[in-house]
This record gives sequence, structure tokens and C-alpha cells, in this order.
Amino acid sequence: MHKTIPVDKLTVGMEVISLDKSWLETNILFHRFKIRSGDEIRKLKENGIRMVTVNIEDERDQISQQKGTGKHSDPPLQEENDIAPEFQTLEIKTPHAIREWNALQEKTVAVVAKSFDNIRKKLSFDVLPLKEQVAQTLEMTLKNPSNNSFLLTLSEVDDESYVHSANTMVLTISLAARSGVPREELAKWGLAALLHDIGKSLIPLDVLKKPGKLTPSEWDIMKKHPQLGHSILSKSKDEVISGLCATVCIEHHERKNGAGYPYGIDIKELNPVSRSLMVLDIYEALTAGRIYASPLSPAKTLAYILETEIHRLDPKAIAELVRMIGVYPVGSLVELADGRIAMVSEYKNPDTHAGQVNLLVLFSSRSKPVDEPFHITLPLIDRNTVTQTFHPRELGISPSEVFRYIETPGPEFPEEPQAEEKVRDQALPG
Repeated sequence: MHKTIPVDKLTVGMEVISLDKSWLETNILFHRFKIRSGDEIRKLKENGIRMVTVNIEDERDQISQQKGTGKHSDPPLQEENDIAPEFQTLEIKTPHAIREWNALQEKTVAVVAKSFDNIRKKLSFDVLPLKEQVAQTLEMTLKNPSNNSFLLTLSEVDDESYVHSANTMVLTISLAARSGVPREELAKWGLAALLHDIGKSLIPLDVLKKPGKLTPSEWDIMKKHPQLGHSILSKSKDEVISGLCATVCIEHHERKNGAGYPYGIDIKELNPVSRSLMVLDIYEALTAGRIYASPLSPAKTLAYILETEIHRLDPKAIAELVRMIGVYPVGSLVELADGRIAMVSEYKNPDTHAGQVNLLVLFSSRSKPVDEPFHITLPLIDRNTVTQTFHPRELGISPSEVFRYIETPGPEFPEEPQAEEKVRDQALPG
């Protein structure tokens, strides 16, 4: 039998089977678990839980056991390996990885913002803090290569101008590392990406932060930022700043067959860093969104690039981006053919984003969240299994929730059936 009781009546050892709030309203993903300590009861209260439903049979067992010993103390705690796996998710604090990431990104954004501000005020341009942020980002990026594609969506910082520079740096370092660029060159790629928009520091703020599309005359002003940035960087005594960074700054809006600006140079004549960065520049801008445009999901962004921009960009750089993040990277929200909406949480082969994939089902339909999220495993994920994709903001999912869902452990991937037969068949001629 089940009984609904106030959270204050909970005791250690009781089995909770539901809460008075949905998983969307709390930091508690799964709602069936056993209470192990008073601290966990406190966490329930911190989440605004007032009433819980418990398994009353377990409660009676506890009372009878206590009477048998002549004591009314809490029952002994279970051993760690006896705890139901779903209860492990009661941890409600922000995971260490996302706290570390947000702290780094906030610092990077602050350093870029100060650099922009110093230039506006005609103060000195200090290179050292920027290089320090690149070095720290490089270390973290290489430490967690599989996380980089979705960590970019988890920022709580809301100044798009500086976040864009920080995010583009992460993408650039990741892409360069995956493409085999020597480690000693990765920091140079990252610094060039971090400074590619430095010329915007000299664009009037009423144009730079206009909450809408620019007029033709305003657009002419905005298009001056590559040249303005080159003028700033080329004066630096640092050889990387005045060399590679200044070059990438003035080249990143050029396009194939001279269709870009400011000089109409064909991309075959551009630096390899510029050719890669111009793709990542677009990808980050579309997935992050702008004041006047809502963010797009990774799949929709890639579709736009492949349909609209592929004839203007370097196809090799686009292919490298697709290989790096996949069409449906971890953290993607996808609508399945049966109408359920799930988050991609893990690939069996994360390097290729192919084969079996674990998904966490969050909604039975777009307007109806499930009572409790649950995992499913699909043999693959492609256009036959996915009808559309969403950016987390479209479904009211916060950055911290994205990370929490991804961190929820999924099931072990089953052995793929008939693997030997597949290999044998592929070996046969014809």
C-alpha cells in the first residue's frame, strides 16, 4: 500500500515512490528511491517538496524491526552497492565539471570584455591575460574532448559578444586537435579565434548591440570590424598576435570565389585557420542565437550550413565540423517518430557518433512531460528515427538541466546482434 505524508514525517529507510512536484520543477530527476540520511530529507525540502508518497509496507517493516530490538532508532544504512541506481541522481548540486567550465568561461568573457573596453578607451592592449585564458581552455578542452560540443550551450553568461569569442575559441581548439594540428600550435589557433572579432570594440555600441537587424548603412559600419581588428592586432609586439591573429581577423569574413569582405579574396588564398574559423564562427552564432534571432539546434544549424553556406565555405572545414560534433551531438533534443522527445545522452562510439545510442525520454509529446524520465537505447539515430530537433530553450530546459540529464547514467549498451554474420557478409564478394 502507498501513503502520502508530509516530508517532515520521512525517516531514514523509507521508500519514496513519488513527490508532489514533477522532475521539471526540481533538481531531482528520478522520484523512486530509499531515504539513506537526514541530509537527503533536507535536500527534498530545499527543492520545495512538501508531500511525498511512500511505500507503507516498508514503513511497517521498519516499525516492527524497531520494536523487536526495543529501540526506536533509525534503521541501519544500506551498503553503497545495495542502493538503487536511480537514487544516485538525488545529488542536486551543480556537477563539478559544469561549475569548473562556467568559472573558466566567465573569466574568459571578463578578460575579453576588459580588452574590448580598454581598446574603446584607447588604453593599452594587454596580451598576457588573453594568453592565460587560452592556455587554461586548451587544457580543459583536451581533458574533456567529448563534452565540448554541448558544454557551449550551458553558459549562464548573457553577453553574446564576448561569449561568442570564448565559444568560438573552444570549437577552434577542438577542431584543430581532432584534425591533427600539433599541440604546440593549438594555443595559436585558440588565440586567433579568441581575437577574431576584436575589431568590434571600435564599432559604435548602438550598432553593435542593436536589438534587431541592421540597416544597410549600419551594416556598412559593422563590416569594417575585420579591418579595424587587423589594425589593432598588427601593431602588437607579440609575433603571434601581429601575425596569425591579425591575418585571421581580417580574413574570417572572406568567402569562396571572392564573395566575402573586406577584400573579396577567394578562400583558397586564405590561411587554414581562417578557413576553419569561418565555419565555426557561423556554427556558434546560430546555435547560441542573437538578440534578434532565437538559437537553433545543432542539426538545424548544420542543415543551414550544408544547404545555404556550403558553396561559400571550405567543404573540408565543414566536413571536419560534422565529424567532430555529429549531426545529433550529446545534449541534442530530438523528437522521435512516435512523438516522444528525448535527449541524446551517450553514443557507444562517441568518436564517430554512429551505432547504438542512449537517449533520455523527457516528453511523451511536446506539451506533455513524462511522469519520470527514462532511458531507451536505439540501434542508431538518423533521419528515419528523428522527425525534428529542438534547442533546449524551445522546451524551457535550462543549461544546468542539460548537463544534469546528460550526467544521468544510462543502461549498458547491449551486444549488437549478429555481429559475426555482418562481418562475414561484408567479406563476401558481390
